[in-house]
Amino acid sequence: MNNQTDDLKRDEINLSTKISCGGTLWNIQEDTTLIDNYQVIITKHACTKGGEFIEGQFYDEYGKPTTPIEHWHADYSYSGQITDSANNVVIDFIGGGDELSIVDTPERFPLLTILSSFYGASNNSHTYLLYSTSPVLKKITEITQPLNMYQVTNGNGTEREVDGFYQDSDGNFLIDRLTTEGTELGKSNASQDWRLETLKLVDGKMVSMGIRDYPESYTRLN
Repeated sequence: MNNQTDDLKRDEINLSTKISCGGTLWNIQEDTTLIDNYQVIITKHACTKGGEFIEGQFYDEYGKPTTPIEHWHADYSYSGQITDSANNVVIDFIGGGDELSIVDTPERFPLLTILSSFYGASNNSHTYLLYSTSPVLKKITEITQPLNMYQVTNGNGTEREVDGFYQDSDGNFLIDRLTTEGTELGKSNASQDWRLETLKLVDGKMVSMGIRDYPESYTRLN
């Protein structure tokens, strides 16, 4: 077995220990984005319990080429990796769950922002992962439960789209998120009380501007 095959085998073993899959794990799509001197590599995976992927085409357990049905033929997930200009691995694994993507932030926003999302029957969970890329790559923070469009439009938007960063009248970058701080933990997400926290970008760090009651009619700070 040559070195290249050995490396591929090790990659498969590493991923199988980090991604939950009760069957066979396949890498079916890879997207690479250049950010400053770094490459963000996001891979889409398929977990199957029958059939196989060959050069992007799915073949069922009888060897027939077909379009896989999600949650029947395959379950999908994402993972990320960051390498430098010399292709050295800087961050080996970023778990993405049901979605992993680079966020389209406002102009002049200085941090690389990656969105990791998990979708459930009654709960959609989002996390922003923030990195500085200069002078070297450094993780700044994670922002859990950023407000989604359903929450900011009084139920008219989708829970799967995050409202994201915005700027106030002074040009400061802000983001609003839900927090359980100062509340009693509920038995489920539906019974949980939430409060609202606004974070502000100050000198490359996200700083809390305070926690307040979650208003019935949400408006951004200005």
